[in-house]
Amino acid sequence: MTLYNCRHSGDQYRITKFDSDMNPQGSYLLSLEECECPAGVRPSCRHRQMLPKFIARGHVGDEWFFDFDRGGWVQMGPEWTQQTETHTIIYTTNEPPLEITHVELFVDAPQEPPSPTHIPRRF
Repeated sequence: MTLYNCRHSGDQYRITKFDSDMNPQGSYLLSLEECECPAGVRPSCRHRQMLPKFIARGHVGDEWFFDFDRGGWVQMGPEWTQQTETHTIIYTTNEPPLEITHVELFVDAPQEPPSPTHIPRRF
């Protein structure tokens, strides 16, 4: 059984092929219009056929795999879920907090709102 999964890779997607022992066999970057696989120069390839299925099912970056030959979905464990990077920034200072008394949110906004010259009325 050959399985495929799909992940985000920047502004493109990456579809990876796995053998029956879940060893990666190949991985290609693609979009709906093009693919970097050897068959990518053709009007269609199996990766571009699978991508809309992954997107429609919402299975990009999760533990679901597609069996292209059977046309079915296989769910694996959560260890296959694509991890997102999180960063925590901690800012400390010995200075006391500043008191905010006035904030101008619209500094570049015009002082007076423009007035309409004609307002069509409906009866």
